[in-house]
Amino acid sequence: MKVGVYNITGCVGCLLSIIFNEKELLELNDRIEIAAFPFIKDNEETENFDVLLVEGVVVHNDDLEELKRLREKTKYLVALGACACTGGVPSYRNFVPYASYKHLIHNKEMDIADLEPKPIDEYVKVDHYIPGCPPDKKEILDFFRDMALGKKPKIYGDPVCVECRLNGNFCLLDRGKLCLGPITRGGCNSICTNGGFECWGCRGPTDDANYKTMEKLLRSKGFSSGFIRKRLFTFAGMKIPWRKNEDNKS
Repeated sequence: MKVGVYNITGCVGCLLSIIFNEKELLELNDRIEIAAFPFIKDNEETENFDVLLVEGVVVHNDDLEELKRLREKTKYLVALGACACTGGVPSYRNFVPYASYKHLIHNKEMDIADLEPKPIDEYVKVDHYIPGCPPDKKEILDFFRDMALGKKPKIYGDPVCVECRLNGNFCLLDRGKLCLGPITRGGCNSICTNGGFECWGCRGPTDDANYKTMEKLLRSKGFSSGFIRKRLFTFAGMKIPWRKNEDNKS
């Protein structure tokens, strides 16, 4: 199975999560060939792939062109990490007034054209998602193992709270912290809440996330609607149904 690993605009932290699996991936060497990984190796741009993993978020026209090119080169496209899956932190720009970041925008020269930061499934078909900022090392390895065995990879469906409770943690909501664990997809072994840090929702919402109930709960604990929505939008705003409401730009 020929695999490629690419990135568009991003911090490359998700690519490091793959590199940290180097020893385990070598055990699958008879089933998987990593034919392209520009971050760590030279490669010929002549390959067609069985699987392509893409990290990053579309923020300008070069990203979009590269993403469409990669989609045409593979049978199976995987969104790797929060930026690719949900838009991540860069997509937060879509929910604040233009005047607040105008001074940070580079003067566009040559052929670079600015686009609203969006996850890759806004532009191309995505076959599988490996969420997280960065993605969980074990989850990446499980994906490769499933593909090598011809199994359809599954994405974890329960909220972070399930793993948090299994790990014996106290509920951070009861300790006055704005934790998004109840509406955030787990699979990370509740790594943040294990250390007492609230979940910021980097793995994106669960399929049955109830935002209205979550907001009502958080407001009952003293958090303002504006503060709640800013937290919601930090990683996964582009995946929230009411994201385009102009009232959110406050």
